[in-house]
Amino acid sequence: MPKIRTFIALGLPREYQDGLAELTRSQKPRLRSKLSWTRPGNWHLTLKFLGDVEEKQVGAIKRFLSGVQFKAFTLRAGGAGSFPPGRTPRVLWVGVKQGREACKGLAKAVEKALVPLGFAKERRGFSPHLTLARVRQAASDPWEEILKHISAVSWPAFTVDHFTLHQSVLGPQGPTYTALAEFQASPEQSDKTAATPGNRPG
Repeated sequence: MPKIRTFIALGLPREYQDGLAELTRSQKPRLRSKLSWTRPGNWHLTLKFLGDVEEKQVGAIKRFLSGVQFKAFTLRAGGAGSFPPGRTPRVLWVGVKQGREACKGLAKAVEKALVPLGFAKERRGFSPHLTLARVRQAASDPWEEILKHISAVSWPAFTVDHFTLHQSVLGPQGPTYTALAEFQASPEQSDKTAATPGNRPG
């Protein structure tokens, strides 16, 4: 059966894509390590990575995700870090300064909605972040200074009113993303609930 690589994410506005491009330009000359930077235009906040799924399963994924209800919320990036923390980094990321708990609630609702389709829950807790780059070959770089510089960048606030199911096609110039479906916030949701799994389709 044909399979496609899929993930669920929050999109980021133009100001973030432009900011990523500027960060990449400013930091590349300072690093001896070989990094694979996220391509401007592709930057997003992953809620759940599904991996390779059969094409015939995509319809069911869409139906179950349509049952996820959440209230629109404000998100603002801020701070920076790396994985694994305190060691030579493999991933550089920007954190979430505002809307962190709402992101976590939405990710939990998305994950719970897909359990009936056989998608396992993550063993580690969800930590919302925006991946800047993956370190392919590490050198002795001033990582602490680099992260301090990234942390100082000011990002604008924006409204999250939908999330998206994407297809990812890997290529020599990096992945190409195609939106398969968007899922809108529910304006009637109570302010007391950031995200709930909603009713499951039968």
